[in-house]
Amino acid sequence: MRITRKIADLIVKKTKELTELNMNVMDKHGIIISSSDPERIGMLHEGAAEVVRRGEEMTITEEQAGRWAGSKPGINMPIYFHTEVVGVIGITGHEREVVPFGRAVRMMTELLLQQSYLSEQVEMKERSKMYLVQELIMNAKADQTMKDSLYTRGELLGVNLRLPRVILLVQMNVLDDTKEYIVRFKEIAALFPSPKETLVAQIGRGRWMILADASVYKTNRHAKKALLDIAEKINTLVTEWFQAAVYVAVGRLCADIGDVGESFYETVKMLDISGKESRTGAVFHIEDSALQLVLSEITDGSAKQLISQVLGELVQHPNLLETVQAFYDYNMNVNTAANVIGIHRNTLLYRLDRVATFIGEDPRQFRQAMRIQLALMLYRIQETKE
Repeated sequence: MRITRKIADLIVKKTKELTELNMNVMDKHGIIISSSDPERIGMLHEGAAEVVRRGEEMTITEEQAGRWAGSKPGINMPIYFHTEVVGVIGITGHEREVVPFGRAVRMMTELLLQQSYLSEQVEMKERSKMYLVQELIMNAKADQTMKDSLYTRGELLGVNLRLPRVILLVQMNVLDDTKEYIVRFKEIAALFPSPKETLVAQIGRGRWMILADASVYKTNRHAKKALLDIAEKINTLVTEWFQAAVYVAVGRLCADIGDVGESFYETVKMLDISGKESRTGAVFHIEDSALQLVLSEITDGSAKQLISQVLGELVQHPNLLETVQAFYDYNMNVNTAANVIGIHRNTLLYRLDRVATFIGEDPRQFRQAMRIQLALMLYRIQETKE
């Protein structure tokens, strides 16, 4: 650990605000790195170098000042981090004036160093978690040697990667990322049954991945219900925190860390497809998007041909597309769909009639509705690719 220019400047600034005494902060080589007299920065302070060598404070009198190059009368005190001298504080003035105040400043400096060290350790641990998550994503076909390495790294971070896992992806529509996001997202782990076993890492601009312990769920049905409840809470919290559209996607259960990579890419695809269908944020589960994922494997040429055959000119009328999509999203319930998109039920019925006129098929008839719905899904998937 070393005393940084940032910490040194803060100490000098606060000292100057509280007293008229002049102050220097030196590194462990005796070089002045911050001073109330900026012209002294970069100079060698031989008195400080002697303090580092002795490991104890030293008072320099008027008579002694000429003995130590770069020194002035006052007190010089070592700054300790654990058992190592990492710097020196020097305060110019009469011994009776500077000693009591100097010792208080030294104590404050050592506390700041400790706080800085702890912050660095936390940031380092968070970065390590992020790198571990990236390794899990990249090593979809990891052999046993690689798995053992990942298990060990997980243990060093207090995470048991031998437990079954589940992925949740959180996507925010944000312009930039700040430290506030990092601080806030740490709180999300507390929503899960095993917070200490929950990895939360940023994997892109506005996108976060949560790798949670799935061993607490007895059945897939139990897991789906519990995880969707947690996903709803995440959606609500993040929306309140950042006032942005938030999408949360829940992936399938991974019995082994070798399944994490495949589950991740599958969940990303689901998030990209389903996110296009909702502009205000939503929660998705992989099991409910199986059809969209299958359709996403259809070639672009075949997809465009089917869209053209079924939807035709309808794609030039966004309000009609929105209407028929809402009609299907809400189980062909006219009243509910009309309320959701903010129109009168008669307006919705009129629009459905116009849809039938454009495509020659009735969106209210089951078999025809199936074709239209599949074409709409393919249309949304094509939008994500463009």
